[in-house]
Amino acid sequence: MFLLLSLAAASAADTTPYWYGRAQLGGGLFSEGALLDVRGQVRTPLWRSESRMFQTTNAGAGLRVGVTPVHAEVGPRLSITPIEMFELEVQGSYLGYFSWGGRGLLPFDAPSGKLSEDRQAREDEQFSSSGLQLSATPTLKLKFGPVILFDSCTFSALHIEAPAEVDSPYVYDPSRDLVVAFDEVVIENQAGVLGEVLPGGQKPLLRVGATMRDRMAMGSGDRSLVVGGLVSFKATAAPAVPTVNVLALAYVIDADRVGTAPNLQLAASWTLEKPLR
Repeated sequence: MFLLLSLAAASAADTTPYWYGRAQLGGGLFSEGALLDVRGQVRTPLWRSESRMFQTTNAGAGLRVGVTPVHAEVGPRLSITPIEMFELEVQGSYLGYFSWGGRGLLPFDAPSGKLSEDRQAREDEQFSSSGLQLSATPTLKLKFGPVILFDSCTFSALHIEAPAEVDSPYVYDPSRDLVVAFDEVVIENQAGVLGEVLPGGQKPLLRVGATMRDRMAMGSGDRSLVVGGLVSFKATAAPAVPTVNVLALAYVIDADRVGTAPNLQLAASWTLEKPLR
């Protein structure tokens, strides 16, 4: 009922379509990796009003490209934010995998043995391949004063081409640090709570909190759950200044990494919105 009344009271403010772009450059240790993620969409505002629930609603269509040293992904991406607290993104992707230094695709008979030294010792078994993926990502975001809660879950149907000479049922996926089936369903959930120390806007932004990330491959049974801290910082509102995110995540569930060094991540992201004239 609240949603219906809000929609009825909403007024179509500025309906000008606009260009949305986001670039992210990041790296990680334990497991090691690097990622360049670029997304571009044409978005159109949906019904908006003075209500806090309908400030930035939109629907968009465009393209996402992701590149790592051993993996590339490209495909169309659709998104919709019908209300401030909820966003849904859908992506179809063509995948390419490159192999070098034991960091690419490797055949596996069981979901264990993923540590870097174990994979590098099997460098002669690695192979290149391609694949397809369809993903849907609903995200819930809530803000109560300086406290922010978020929960994002990605459901992916994944197909990786198996070379004729490979007879193992599973393969190491370097993009997720998981052992997966060649035809797989992967569920990835990340949730967290953040406290807003500095408000952002025209001033510096600083948020500090805790997060968890849970990855599950339904076919192989491999799972990796990490928990830890998250810091997000942006010095000014200038578009050229990135938002910097730092994470330190301890392994709670993992076939290989529990008790080893935590997963460390650093990422810088830039966002641009520009009206289409």
